[in-house]
Amino acid sequence: MGYSFPSKCWCCVRPEEESVAHVFFTSYAAKKVWTYFFSYAGLSFEGLSLQQAIVRCWSVEVIPRLKPIFQALPCIIVWELWKRRNSNKHDDPVSINRVVHQICTTIQSLVKVRKSGIRYVPQRWPDVLHMMENYMPRLRVTKVTWEFPIAGWTKINSDGASRGNPGRSSIGFCLRNEQGDLIYAVGKEIDETTNTQAEARAILEALRYCTNIGISQIWLETDSILLKNTIEGNWKPPWIIEEEVEEIKEMIRRCNGRVSHIYREGNKLADHLANYALNMGNLECHELQHLDTKGRRLVNVDKLRCPNLKIKVVRS
Repeated sequence: MGYSFPSKCWCCVRPEEESVAHVFFTSYAAKKVWTYFFSYAGLSFEGLSLQQAIVRCWSVEVIPRLKPIFQALPCIIVWELWKRRNSNKHDDPVSINRVVHQICTTIQSLVKVRKSGIRYVPQRWPDVLHMMENYMPRLRVTKVTWEFPIAGWTKINSDGASRGNPGRSSIGFCLRNEQGDLIYAVGKEIDETTNTQAEARAILEALRYCTNIGISQIWLETDSILLKNTIEGNWKPPWIIEEEVEEIKEMIRRCNGRVSHIYREGNKLADHLANYALNMGNLECHELQHLDTKGRRLVNVDKLRCPNLKIKVVRS
């Protein structure tokens, strides 16, 4: 008939004008739901708008493991309130307690996905908060030690760095003999690129240096499992480094080389060289004395075979 009327709210016993703020925040049901979750979390609900309540959940100061749960909470609440509104509209009433139960179940599922190492996750919201606040993850500790090359071999440790991925990038590599003494070390900035390209570039330049000065019997050690497997032919290389990988494989064949993987904790000198180039500038050393203080310390730590600890959270 050409007349505009406000939409009828389906979430209240006494229908009011339906709006986003009313359905999701100011209605009786919405207030009860938000108050339940806010009160147990120690948050104040009074005087807030819907937008402010969402910001409060995102900015609340909690322990890191609870942060993703609080960030997801507004979305879960809004979704369940919307489902209740639609059910009521189509003559399938849903109680407020049922909405709270569904939200708690979704949060329980979220915790199980993010913390798969937890065997039992409670369903009630206050119990979830208590459990997460007192949760102590199980840790797996692995000793990582730099290994000496065998007699007559030269060991290369390489690494690449990219701040931004892609962004400012650098490479670092070092050559050491069977006594662990430094033969050559380089840290230099390269064109902006990705981590994977920087890793490949570091390996390639290290092998080129060895070829130029006539070093054979090379043990190449990298903390990139991607580069290790692509060089050995177990994985297909990404197209962006395909040419570099083919050249690396050919050079390793010519110099009777081998490739192995080491955890980052055992590759600290190469990592330091790459980051030094970004922080301080390029560095080239033919002797230990030419390295900076931290670099010299890392060489000596490796020679003494001091173990580094790799700590990982057990997820199952």
